[in-house]
Formats: sequence, structure tokens, C-alpha cells
Amino acid sequence: MSHDIDQSTGEPAIAYVGKKPWHGLGEELPEDQSIEKWLKAARLGWELTRLPVQYLAEGTHRTMEDRFVLARSDTHEALSIVSGDYQIVQPREVLEFYRDLMKEYGYTLETAGALDHGRKVWALARTGITEATDKHGEDKIAAYVLLATSCDKTLATTAAFTSIRVVCQNTLFFATEEVRKKGRPQVKVPHNLYFDARAVKAQLGLMDPAWKAFLEKVRKMTAYRMQAEQAASFFESLLVQKKDKPLSRTAERERQTITALFRSAPGQEFVTAKETLWGAVNAVTYYADHVRSGAEERLDGAWFGAGYMLKEKAWTEASTLVG
Repeated sequence: MSHDIDQSTGEPAIAYVGKKPWHGLGEELPEDQSIEKWLKAARLGWELTRLPVQYLAEGTHRTMEDRFVLARSDTHEALSIVSGDYQIVQPREVLEFYRDLMKEYGYTLETAGALDHGRKVWALARTGITEATDKHGEDKIAAYVLLATSCDKTLATTAAFTSIRVVCQNTLFFATEEVRKKGRPQVKVPHNLYFDARAVKAQLGLMDPAWKAFLEKVRKMTAYRMQAEQAASFFESLLVQKKDKPLSRTAERERQTITALFRSAPGQEFVTAKETLWGAVNAVTYYADHVRSGAEERLDGAWFGAGYMLKEKAWTEASTLVG
């Protein structure tokens, strides 16, 4: 997996405003830019075109009736092969999702771009909501909304609330109760269904109840004391492949790294994190976002892959501990 590259400049097809994002990629934009400026800066001004799949058999060109190539309109690079009922979500639609949120609710696009030559397209907007997890106001968390899609069937079009811990830019998804009851922290639209942006926003529901429930759980975690030995056991439970089986060598190295981060990662010195369950969760999120593999792989994994699953498992197990 790699980030998309602008062939003319060699730069990543990612743009951001403000502080450089945790993944360290992209081109900086001034604040308060239009959707059109974002499309240009994030190099998302192309479209997916649907072309028939053809093949050569005994000197004759034949066409498959229900298989199509999805190709970029700018480079004509083939990105995937899909069936006839596949519903395309264009790069522009990902950014357009935020237009009324920016206008009506004051959301601010913070970063957007493409991964793997455009097979995944995503954008992240800050809501303007930031709160501290403690009375001292040191350990702050900000609320964001992520929208992402793919054209290679590896990812349904996904909308999710996500939090970013300010001190270290660790990311964690959180969900409305309606979505959480269905066993997932996001709204997902499979590619055999039409992507209706208004319906997705309605499914996400109101930010306030979800944010309050998330903060309440975080604050319980900050009050839950956890010594290093307990933390090591917690990390082992996240990494074990089979119950009652020892960790693999790779998993053991991961556990040791995360255990070290429990003591030394940015923000672990705060009273909210030092020897607490919240500190253990953040050791895991810091590992997934900042330590695992390369920057491009971390970005993809932290939101959509193995890093996301590890963080979600940590959050779920920690939530069980605090009730």
C-alpha cells in the first residue's frame, strides 16, 4: 500500500491545513479554502470512468458483458475490475459530503487525499469541538468526522466520528448509540448500493450525544488505575492469536513495544494517562498510528486495516473493564 503520487510533481496526493497531520504526509493549504481549492491541492480533480473488460481469444477481441474496468480519467490507470451493479463514488463526492457541514455547522476540512494510486479516497474534518479529559485541562481531545471510500472493493463507503488526542494526535473512532447497537462504530454503504450523502449524515445522527458518551467512558478510564504488570497483561490479551496459546515472536515484540510506550509515549506523563487504563489505550493507539510500519501503511492501517482493528479491540476491552 502506498499513497497516491502526483505524476507531475512527485508529491503525495494529500493536502492539509494547520498543524502537520500525524501521518506526516501532504501539502499545506491556507485555512478556509473552498471545496474546489481542496480538490486541486489534494489532487482529486479526476473521475473514475467505467470501461468494458475486453480480452483476446484466438485473434478475436471479445467483451465481457458484466465486468468493467474502473480507470482514472487523468492517467487512464486501471484501478479495479467490478460488476455491472457497482456504484461509483467519485473523489469529488467525498469532499462534497462536507460542503453543507462546513456552511451550516462550521466544520473545517483538515486533511484529504488518496491512497494506492486513488483506490482509496478520504477526507477528515474537525467539528470545532474540543474538551479536556481532566479538570486541569491538559489532556484534550478533539472531535472529527471521517469519510472514506474505495474503488477496489476493499472498503465500503464509510462515515465515522473520530477523536484525536491533541498532545499526540492519537486517533480513535466513536459512535452514536444507534450505530453502536448494530455492532459497528461507523456507517458503511456497500458499493452495490447508491451513496446517498444525506441519508448517511442522518444515520450518523447528532454529534453531541455520541461525544458526551465517549467522553464519559474516557473519564472512567482515566480514573481506572493500572500498574505496568496489569497493562502488560492487557496488551497481551489484545495480541494473542489463540486462547491459552503463547504469543508469537512478532506479537511478543509488539507487546514489549506497547508496554514501553505505556511509560514513555507523548502524553503518558499526564495524570489522566500515567498508570491508568486511558494510558494503556493510548499506548496502543500511539503504536498503531505512529510506530507500526511506514507512514503510508500506518495511515491506511490506522483507519481501515490492522491498526484500526487493534485500536477498536483495545477500546472495546477497556470499555468492558469500566462498565
